[in-house]
Amino acid sequence: MKKLLLGTSALVAAGLFSNGALAQTATTDTPIQFKIGGQYYAGVGAFVQQDDSPGDVAYKREPVGVQDYFLIRFIGSTTFSNGITAGVWTRLNAFSAPNGAANTSSGYQSSNNTTIKDSYLYLKNAAVWGEFRLGDDSDPRRQVATGNNSGAANGDGNLGANSAALQWLNLPVYNFTTFNLDGRGTKIEYYTPTVAGFQLGFSFTPDKGGGHTNGPGNIGDNSGLTDRDVNGLTPSYQNNETAYNFISSSLQWTGTIGPVKAITTAAYSTGSRKCGVSSADTIALGAAAPTGACTIQGGEGTQSADPQVFNVGFQVDYGPWELGSDWERTQAIPGGLFTGQETATAFNAAGAATAFVQKTDEMINNQIDVNLSYTIGAIRLGAEWSRGYFEGITGDANVKRAAINDEIQIGGSYTVGPGVALVGMLQEALYDANGKYVPLASGAQNVFAKDANSTALIFETSLRF
Repeated sequence: MKKLLLGTSALVAAGLFSNGALAQTATTDTPIQFKIGGQYYAGVGAFVQQDDSPGDVAYKREPVGVQDYFLIRFIGSTTFSNGITAGVWTRLNAFSAPNGAANTSSGYQSSNNTTIKDSYLYLKNAAVWGEFRLGDDSDPRRQVATGNNSGAANGDGNLGANSAALQWLNLPVYNFTTFNLDGRGTKIEYYTPTVAGFQLGFSFTPDKGGGHTNGPGNIGDNSGLTDRDVNGLTPSYQNNETAYNFISSSLQWTGTIGPVKAITTAAYSTGSRKCGVSSADTIALGAAAPTGACTIQGGEGTQSADPQVFNVGFQVDYGPWELGSDWERTQAIPGGLFTGQETATAFNAAGAATAFVQKTDEMINNQIDVNLSYTIGAIRLGAEWSRGYFEGITGDANVKRAAINDEIQIGGSYTVGPGVALVGMLQEALYDANGKYVPLASGAQNVFAKDANSTALIFETSLRF
């Protein structure tokens, strides 16, 4: 009897919501519809020449390399009759790679190269109040960065001399003008409507490794292989991240000046460096937290400055011509891009370094990319030059001494059909350590402190679906 009454009540309730006073207004709105898309890049690079003597970064490396880069996008959206668009976006970085075991304090964790790069939902009314996003996404500075390979031989930021996707040249560093400061951490993001060609963007990310959870007590602790805290509902200052509370802002202008189409951007990102509680500390129950500045390898206060990234770029299209340029400055990046070589602070009688310290507060990197292309029918020809200045990476006691990396590229692409292109490029790279050689106490070769150059002939294919 009880089951029958419950069933009857459910039918009555369903009738009220469908036909009664509480019924919803009839609508032609449709739910979110999913579709799949993506990109696949593959290529082969053959070195015409490269420095490969003992001590060089290319020593005992193959003169031919084959690489691929595969992105799968899961996209869903719908636009309602009130003008609001709702959608979801997920991007999977899919590589074939063997699983590996990483030893952690709690056992073993499997790792491979297949990861979700972006995953967020959004609501927007572009003409009225703009767009809100919530989830894992690059910050607005990186999202709007323009001029990055815009005019190169292939017109794709994932290929070329200023890319982190496919790189063949054997050098200690590579040039890349869209550094991902918050690691696509879970964030709140907002873009204003476009007014007179101008659009602003803002984002806030509490913790670059936080936000992913399977239940209470895990949020903010899934920050890598060395989780520091297992309780609590917000990101922990004791996890193995080095900064938190990332903010980002961007300004973009898009417009036309006569026959010229132009886009310009300026953007900034920063985060709060941890101090007082080092990422290397595990605090015992009831014990007091350590005091003082962040202490890394005995260098008091050497990693206390907040990381910052500045970016400015533009792209100009005039008929078949396309010109682009992008500049980015990164400073005080904690354990991040190209801060790997510690600064030597003591040497023995033989001249070998015996003591080191990381002084990322004093490290500033500047990278610029300039590219030009000409398109005629299915053929696109282009040239590109990028330069990077990387302070402190050679190990020299003068941390302001910057190593210089130049990459020059010429090439072209042929569009076989919609979404399918064949690309050929010749790349030359010149790495100048810009200072004396600093030997390491371990006896290992210091590739950051030695000049290098290489030339590669590259053939690639690009497929979009």
